[in-house]
Amino acid sequence: MTEPSHRRGKIVDDKILASTIAVIEETGTLSIKVGRVAELAGVNKTTIYRRFPKREDLVLAALQAQADTSIPIPDSGNLREDLLAIAIAVRSSVVSPLGRALLSASANASPELAELRPAFWSRRFSAAADVVRRAHLRGECGQVDDPELLVELMAAPIHFRATQIGTEITDDFLELQVARALGAIT
Repeated sequence: MTEPSHRRGKIVDDKILASTIAVIEETGTLSIKVGRVAELAGVNKTTIYRRFPKREDLVLAALQAQADTSIPIPDSGNLREDLLAIAIAVRSSVVSPLGRALLSASANASPELAELRPAFWSRRFSAAADVVRRAHLRGECGQVDDPELLVELMAAPIHFRATQIGTEITDDFLELQVARALGAIT
């Protein structure tokens, strides 16, 4: 029995995106070669260009897919637990070999690829802010005017420690960032 075409398409997309991440890891740059991605994915370059007309589209899609996998958005029914789960996932991501490669590649990206940062971070913060929105709907907190900023306030120190000062990101540090974020809305 053959697979439906949409399932095959998803399989091909997943191979392309995983291969893109592999090339970023391999090269340490976001300025990837589509030919190398095609080679690793086992597809023709035209298959990639049909799905992602610009290299930047491919890189952004791969980074989004990687972030969705490595930093899932929790829904435990408890705001503090959800924010802590996000903080732990952010830490795991930024200290992993892939996370470090992506951070380095992002810092050294071409101007065209650097323009992707706002779209990437906007999507990530919006998804994480859903945790705050759900907490409000449950009556766990009041209306938060800028839930994305709240998540940013929690995540930024984690990124800063990982990328700038290199100090350990302990569980206590994560708890402190969550407490600070919660303190901003109570």
